[in-house]
Amino acid sequence: MRILLVGYGRMGRTVERLARADGHEVVGRVDPGGAEGTVWPLERAPLELADVAIEFTTPAAAPDGLVALAEAGLDTVSGTTGWGEALPRVADAVRAAGTGLLYASNFSLGVALFLRAARALAGLVDGVGRAGERYDVAIHEVHHRHKLDHPSGTAVSLAEAVLGALPAKQRWAAGPPSGAADPSVLHVTSARVGEVPGSHALLVEGRDDRIELRHDARGREGFARGALAAAAWVRGRHGVFTLDDLLAEAWSGATDAGAAGSGPAPRDARHNDDDEDEDEA
Repeated sequence: MRILLVGYGRMGRTVERLARADGHEVVGRVDPGGAEGTVWPLERAPLELADVAIEFTTPAAAPDGLVALAEAGLDTVSGTTGWGEALPRVADAVRAAGTGLLYASNFSLGVALFLRAARALAGLVDGVGRAGERYDVAIHEVHHRHKLDHPSGTAVSLAEAVLGALPAKQRWAAGPPSGAADPSVLHVTSARVGEVPGSHALLVEGRDDRIELRHDARGREGFARGALAAAAWVRGRHGVFTLDDLLAEAWSGATDAGAAGSGPAPRDARHNDDDEDEDEA
């Protein structure tokens, strides 16, 4: 693939290193922060040379950049979130241009498996709860001290997965409760320390025992590999997709590359784990 990198922070550099190692060509680098070796604005980039764009910028820069990439005819992978309110505008531009966009809060395939396991565990907790054995659940995430947002996008995705399978929890809230905990609220707590790439845990507490389901990232490489896999997948497709679309096709063995995706509601674009200023790794 011939790749245009949009955003040249820590994630962008990792994507470039792995892309070159896999035999792909990076035809240009664009960065709103003016990183060395990049251009800005987007119109100065060699758009015509690229097969696909991989975008890890900031919530402020992403919407206009994604619209411009669509209008330039480029299929795009976006790892920047925090721009959910602009998703309808971006999606309209993508569909009008006949291009493809795949966006995600986390490109780690391990995280995708973790979220599915968490959803299944939450469903089991609901089942035993209705049988009279009550468990309570909470979420805790840890990241490096440079990460600007909290909770992380992955923690939000985890919370939404749990809420979808556990009716006893009606909403999630960031941070510990200010007083006694409301049993209908799923609390999501965060810590920022050292250089932790990213750790997420679903805590299940019972009267007699405790279950903990956890995912620990070892570095940025897992996110970058997922972004490259997403770029190969979205190239030549039409519509708006998420990582779930890629995985559903991979797991089902489907081969229809022409089906248009719709993507979930804009809530999945609220937070970011992988962009250049706030990446997990």
